[in-house]
Amino acid sequence: MVNRMVKILRIVFCILAVAAAAAAIFVFVYAGWLWGLITVLICVVFTAGMLICRNVQNAREAAENPPPPKGDFITGKIENDDKRDK
Repeated sequence: MVNRMVKILRIVFCILAVAAAAAAIFVFVYAGWLWGLITVLICVVFTAGMLICRNVQNAREAAENPPPPKGDFITGKIENDDKRDK
């Protein structure tokens, strides 16, 4: 339930950020620098919301389905935990 809500919020924030970025061009042209900077600030806030939702979604998905353990070139292949404990 929470994963679905975060995914929907991520999409909504993305759409709002793109809309604010597109609107900033017209606001700069017709309303001046101050209103244009306010529009860009709104775009930055929506982008931050999108990135926060992305990080929450990635953390929840990693907690639900963790990647398998892998070794590296120094330690080599990781064996099962049962074999390693003995």
